[in-house]
Amino acid sequence: MKKIGKEKIIKILDIILIIVWMITVFMFSNQQGDKSSNTSKKVTIAVVQAISDKSVEENENIIEQLDKVVRKLAHYSIYTLGGILIINYAYTTDKNIKQKIVYSIAFGAFYAITDELHQFFVSNRSARIFDVGIDTLGVMTGILIYILIRKLFEKIRVHFRQNT
Repeated sequence: MKKIGKEKIIKILDIILIIVWMITVFMFSNQQGDKSSNTSKKVTIAVVQAISDKSVEENENIIEQLDKVVRKLAHYSIYTLGGILIINYAYTTDKNIKQKIVYSIAFGAFYAITDELHQFFVSNRSARIFDVGIDTLGVMTGILIYILIRKLFEKIRVHFRQNT
């Protein structure tokens, strides 16, 4: 019987995490427009209520203005997580760093495009190029965060090796 190596197990787990992320994005995108709007509206109300003493009715204008920002931040945040997961998998390949980054951005952008196309067919939803841009920017941010943290840990590791 053939043993599965540690690297292979890590690759498989990384792929599973990316698939779980993709399914989560798909499920959010599959929400009908009314349900999606209500979800973001609840988050917006909770944020405004946390920083304001006024009632929901008194804050209605602020809530309306912030709701779109909250929706775009949700896109950005979930795709930032995706960028981290995608580049984490890319680090298990034998590509050079530039290829890892380019392939990760391309994969994230491609998924953002398919996500928007999917929304086009969901009731009361639409496909927006602007959202693809926000999503891709989120992927790029996730990649940057991952690389910076990885470099930081590498410096710490080198520092401790030199001092022990």
